[in-house]
Amino acid sequence: MNDISPTPGCALVFDFDGVILDSAILKRQAFADLYDEEPEENRRAVVAYLNRRGGQPREVKFRHIEGQILGRDASTQRIQELCRRFKDHVEQRLLEAPTIPGALEFLERWHGVRPLYLLSATPEQELRTITARRGLDRFFVEVVGAPPDKVSGLRNLLARRSHVPADTVMIGDSYNDYRAARSNGTAFIGVTADPTASPFPDDVVTTVDLTGLEMALSKL
Repeated sequence: MNDISPTPGCALVFDFDGVILDSAILKRQAFADLYDEEPEENRRAVVAYLNRRGGQPREVKFRHIEGQILGRDASTQRIQELCRRFKDHVEQRLLEAPTIPGALEFLERWHGVRPLYLLSATPEQELRTITARRGLDRFFVEVVGAPPDKVSGLRNLLARRSHVPADTVMIGDSYNDYRAARSNGTAFIGVTADPTASPFPDDVVTTVDLTGLEMALSKL
């Protein structure tokens, strides 16, 4: 097995959807389904936006869709209603979604050896419920959800746990994950099932799933 870092205390911070759970496409579809009755042009614009904006809190996405794409009043009441409908739509599906290949095996090998964290744009209580019901929470020192945004969430986590950014690796599947890592000075590995459609700069180390994570980490 390749050593994943020359630093004994190296911390690994994982995104959830698309990195641990194969649920990123499922969630994008759930967003899009809420706009099924919109005209085709609006639906295409919503889908295009969702494909570009992984890793953001659902409130942010709904505010943009409602206000910027559909030109509606993105009131707090409207956003809360959309978030409730979205949660109801995906909750059971998330409990049944498969894990990303290699994820469970990697977590089994490395939890208790290196500090592992989960950092997601999913509301924190929902995230903790899902990970607990699926038995995933046992792998992580801490499970962190939204709010705040990922940039702030990662910054707060590093400070709270006294981790040096240079000795920390963020593992994510969206540009927003990459931006959080860059903003906080941590290393980054991208997970992209289709390397030809990678959202990351060309110099970013990537892996198609977590079966290749140790090899990817060895390249940092």
